[in-house]
Order: sequence, then structure tokens, then C-alpha cells
Amino acid sequence: MDTTDCLGLPYPQCQPPLVKDASDIEQFRDLAEATDAAVQAFDDQLTETLTAPPAAAMTGGGAIAGSEANQFYSAVEFDTGGLADLDGDGIRIVEDGWYMLGGSVRMSGFSPTVTNMRIDPLLNGDPWSSRQGPGHVITGRTSEDVNWQDVGFFRAGDFLNTRANHTGNPATVVTYTHRMWIVQVLTNV
Repeated sequence: MDTTDCLGLPYPQCQPPLVKDASDIEQFRDLAEATDAAVQAFDDQLTETLTAPPAAAMTGGGAIAGSEANQFYSAVEFDTGGLADLDGDGIRIVEDGWYMLGGSVRMSGFSPTVTNMRIDPLLNGDPWSSRQGPGHVITGRTSEDVNWQDVGFFRAGDFLNTRANHTGNPATVVTYTHRMWIVQVLTNV
């Protein structure tokens, strides 16, 4: 019996000359059973994606001089889908799909002035989205904060982290504390 190209479902076929016999019923039964199994597998995958999608959150920090600094995420808050990559200090995509991600970055240790901190989400080391920011300075504090979020389609093996940019004195050593989260919103089926 032949099968469909996309799902591999068997389909009935007539052998000339057309003779109706018990094999016709068996072929339709095989098609019905294969279709039921394929629909159930899709339903199970959809339910899993909707009720417990792969998600992770990581944190990190460090003191760095310069007006541009890559953030490294060295601690896992939670990881339900194997996305946290402690070897690479970021998030590694394990399944093609659409993901929502975001985070926050705090830069502190400079005099209370606006430094226009912005965040570049990085995909495999390169910016993939619009720069997020500018930062927000709270009066009386020597820190600047940026919260960011985005949605993107990523492929298995893609690596995500962030880079901070600011207009402050590049010789000043500043302390970054950062958090990044991700959740899969649609799998590539």
C-alpha cells in the first residue's frame, strides 16, 4: 500500500481491474487507524506546547570597563526545556520555533548621570533585533536599568545572549547584573 509523502499515511489504491473484496475494507481500516494515530500525536504535541512549553531564565553579572560589553549568563533560575547553556553562558535553542524572550539589565557604579544604556539581543554573536532602551535612571541612585523583550523564530542550535552599550566614560568600570528569560510560543510543526 502506498503512503502519503508528508505524513506517511497509507491510502487505499485500486489494482486494475477493479475488484471489490475484503482488502478494500482492510485498506480503509489501515488509513483510519493511521490517521487517528497521527491526529493524536499532533494533539499531544499541541497540548504539551500549550500547557508546559520549553522555558528558561538565567542570570549573571560582572564588573567591566568599556562602552560595550557582552553579558554572560552563568546561573540558571529555571529550565523546563534544556535551553540553559552553562558552557556558553546563554540560551541554546533545542527545537525550531517561535520564542518570546526578554530580560533586564542594571548598570551601576558610575556617577549619577544618564549614560543611555541600550541592550542588543544577540543571535549567534550578532544583533538580530532592534536595540532595546534607553536605560532609566532613578534619581539619587547610581544605576541605570533597561527592561527588554522581543519575539523571534529560532532554529535548533541557535545561541542567544545580550550586549550592553552606553555613552558613559569607557574607562569607568561598571557593574552589570542581568537576567534573561525565554519561552517557546509556537513549535515548528
